[in-house]
Amino acid sequence: MPKIFLVTGETSGDIHGAHLAIALRDLNPDVELIGVGGSQMLAAGVSLLPHVTRVDAMGVPGFRQLIQGWRTLRMLGRYLQHERFDAIILIDSPGLNLRLAKAIANRSHKIIYYIAPQVWAWGSRRVKLIRRVVSHVLAILPFEEAYFHQAGIACTYVGHPLLDEVKPAYDIAHERQQLGLETEGLVIGL
Repeated sequence: MPKIFLVTGETSGDIHGAHLAIALRDLNPDVELIGVGGSQMLAAGVSLLPHVTRVDAMGVPGFRQLIQGWRTLRMLGRYLQHERFDAIILIDSPGLNLRLAKAIANRSHKIIYYIAPQVWAWGSRRVKLIRRVVSHVLAILPFEEAYFHQAGIACTYVGHPLLDEVKPAYDIAHERQQLGLETEGLVIGL
């Protein structure tokens, strides 16, 4: 039975982690999913580690949250020293996940980063770290695959998770008909 560890540290990652957990279970109902996340991942069947299940919204952390983050990182490092997983999937949350990847990289874990840091926007310093500590990146933006490959990082474009959630609330053909427009062609509105 495959055993996978999922990690996120923010609310959006919890939602994406829940969808990922459901997809992994669809591929293999026997997969064991353990991790750090919030209520969405718990509802999706991920067994959450006690004492590190709080996932806060993005923003500037207060001192208490900063201390808790360091404790969480230290606890996860110790936990992952003793447990074996087929893969560790880091979901978004670069502040937590890049530090965690760095702490566990030399322990022969396969580390996969889903929704990787936007290094193409924030600078290349993190690219070197990702190349050193991450086995594979699952990119959500089409151009990221080529960007990471060019940087020497294994990467697969998997699509943006919100595209599965957000659907147009209208039918384009119907709207064109209602406006008396042809079914094809450019439309410019003023």
